[in-house]
Amino acid sequence: MDRSAWRIAVLFAGAALGGSYFSGYEWLRFFAYYGSWGTIGLVAASIGLGWTGCRVLVTCHREGVRTLHDLLWQWFGPQLAPVLSVLIHLSLLAYAGASAGMQAAQHAAGSWSWLFVLAPLLLAVVFVAQGWTAILRGTAASLAAGLLLLAFVFAEQRHVPIPSLGYQLNFLWLIQAVLYLSLHFLVCLVVVLPLATRAPRESTIRVGVMAGTLFFFFATLLGQAILLAYWHDVHSSALPLKQILTSLLPFADLLHLLLALGHAGLILGALVYAMAVPVAVRHDLHMGPLLLAMLAGASLFSLLPLVSGTAAHLAASSATYCGLLLLGRLLWKDRPPRPEPPG
Repeated sequence: MDRSAWRIAVLFAGAALGGSYFSGYEWLRFFAYYGSWGTIGLVAASIGLGWTGCRVLVTCHREGVRTLHDLLWQWFGPQLAPVLSVLIHLSLLAYAGASAGMQAAQHAAGSWSWLFVLAPLLLAVVFVAQGWTAILRGTAASLAAGLLLLAFVFAEQRHVPIPSLGYQLNFLWLIQAVLYLSLHFLVCLVVVLPLATRAPRESTIRVGVMAGTLFFFFATLLGQAILLAYWHDVHSSALPLKQILTSLLPFADLLHLLLALGHAGLILGALVYAMAVPVAVRHDLHMGPLLLAMLAGASLFSLLPLVSGTAAHLAASSATYCGLLLLGRLLWKDRPPRPEPPG
């Protein structure tokens, strides 16, 4: 794998796993609640991320589409594109800030919890100031640390139960898989598009996306097996991986805190930087003030979990439905043409 493909793979895997990589709550909510059906949903979401990522990023590279705004212009026309661009950018900023704030708020309570909320934001400032190279290296290190941690927990298990397909026999697992795909398709698109448009070849994009998808699938499948094995202990936990680690390792609280806040700050930094660069180029703005303004906006959204958990979930839902809109437009675009009526 060449350097460009490696960079795409790292960012794609980080965006696909999201800022809550070390909490395990998203895996619990979207997949583990549904047992074996959730595992099928995980497979479907992985295939969907790989296919949509390759399809859209390769097409953007081929047609010279360099930014999300240009893609929206092509898909929705000049009248809707500016409105949708603002809506999607605000939704992603709200999602990234609220996700980082929720990660921090779950680790602390009381009057000092706002200090934990500031931690991922300060880390995001540090990485954003260094640019893509620092973001890539930090994300790669965070992904590797998470995979090692998951492998350690999985190795401690003696048995992984496989629930019967009669358990949770409904279509909610499919709906949740589609919602996960929608949210993380949007995050992957925004974060990876600046690198994909500069890739030397289309094959580089395909290799990078598929490598990132495989990492996502393997890490999430490990997480699914771990959550099913510890189901009775963690099914109602907001931090299931932390609860499992605490029972296995000394000082697990501190280790999990550092890893979780660090990864949340990295994903926040990657999203903010990926959104800021095209806006600065298109409107001829200075990067410094724009980055500070976007990070300040994210910091306001990061306080939502301290005020209302429902508001934080609404921020994530807004980004999810924006991703669902783009996913629907992609599928509509790829539909087979209607046959011509007989003359």
